Amino acid sequence: MSFLVVTLGFTLAISSKWAYSYFGLSSFEQIVYHIKVPLEGTNTQFIFGWMKKCLLPGIIFGLIFSWTNGFIAKIILLFCCIYGLCQIHFFSYVFDQFKKTDFYDKNYIDTEIISPDEKMNFIHIYLESMETTYAKKEDGGNSNDDLLPYLTKITKESISFSQNEKIGGARVLTGTGWTTGGIVASTSGLPLIFSLKHKFCKDKVPFMPSVKTLGDILEKDGYNRVFMIGSDATFGGRRSYFDQHGHYDIQDTVSLKEEGILDKDYHEFWGFEDDKLFEFAKEKILSLSKLPKPFDFEMLTVDTHHPYGYQSKTCKNLFKQSLSNSIYHTDENLKDFMEWLKKQDFYENTVIVIQGDHTSMAAEYIHDTYSSNYDRRVWNTFIHSRVKPVKEKNRDFTTMDFYPTILAALGYQIKGNKLGLGTNLFSDQSTLTEEIDANLVDKEIKRKSDFYRRLM
Repeated sequence: MSFLVVTLGFTLAISSKWAYSYFGLSSFEQIVYHIKVPLEGTNTQFIFGWMKKCLLPGIIFGLIFSWTNGFIAKIILLFCCIYGLCQIHFFSYVFDQFKKTDFYDKNYIDTEIISPDEKMNFIHIYLESMETTYAKKEDGGNSNDDLLPYLTKITKESISFSQNEKIGGARVLTGTGWTTGGIVASTSGLPLIFSLKHKFCKDKVPFMPSVKTLGDILEKDGYNRVFMIGSDATFGGRRSYFDQHGHYDIQDTVSLKEEGILDKDYHEFWGFEDDKLFEFAKEKILSLSKLPKPFDFEMLTVDTHHPYGYQSKTCKNLFKQSLSNSIYHTDENLKDFMEWLKKQDFYENTVIVIQGDHTSMAAEYIHDTYSSNYDRRVWNTFIHSRVKPVKEKNRDFTTMDFYPTILAALGYQIKGNKLGLGTNLFSDQSTLTEEIDANLVDKEIKRKSDFYRRLM
């Protein structure tokens, strides 16, 4: 019994530290969210990593301390549990649940939006975990290697908002630091923070029912809408979000196998690799362009997913770290895709937004490769915007500001230039993190809010 108790304690303690390193957990809110949503389609590679780095050491410690009596074993378990809970920021989360805030009441905006007479097509490319850190140092990043030559080039040629004069980007706040949270932030202007009492995100269960999103607006304006990813959209509640907010045609591993585009037993990494994703995207966009209505094509890459990325057969082995090779190959795929787009007759009439969904969760890679003092931000590039920014550089903003900014790029007029918790970056209005210290904003959005919970 002492062996089992001690093994459990040490395994929990080691697992908590490992989880932050492996998954790059941004907050306990991220854990709560993923407890509440479906996990179908999860990449199971992490299980073997956990068994090797957490379970095995836990068993070894259990054998070493198996001589202890029951009381000492329980003390060890207690201390290990407290340590583990501290590691995952559990106690700070609990304290926040007892602190009420009126931050959302004061700052959440749902205002009049005027649609443009001429609708532009929209291609929204989410690059998995794409952050400015990967740009070369002289361009504003923190990399000695040229990992993103093409993305850097088109970003310099296009509109890209930054916190400085070089390539920069958006802050990641609590509730926006993982894929679904990042997508929700940039299309609704809100962080994704579920309470422990929140219902599970399953089919037919409302997902942010009182929130107006980008998908809702474009659906109302007659856009044909597609969301394409190289994994199962059910994971993390993405299917629920895109189905309930815009009724998107969801193209994922499930639907593509049903349509016979992918073999039923095909599986690489999280589902299928980006080499295929970009080719499938070309075909789908081409078919959408032939329809009479404008289209909204949303896509999310996967090959740069933590912890090590995915290296397809066409991925070049140029760098020491495998994830660096995946980042470079994503840049090659993007170049091929964009060069194809430029040859299409609908290209000039299409607004293209390229952004990271969040900063990287590959904690070991980031820690071992880049400076700990670098201000990591989410990448953004706006191509063919209908408006020009009043001030593009030296801005402070979050991914929530992308929501009204994308609408403005498409030609929509937003009364007051604020929507959700976001601010239209093309305007001269200050963002929340320009008006209020970013740490204070982050502290307030984590606290209990009846107003926010009514939106969810």
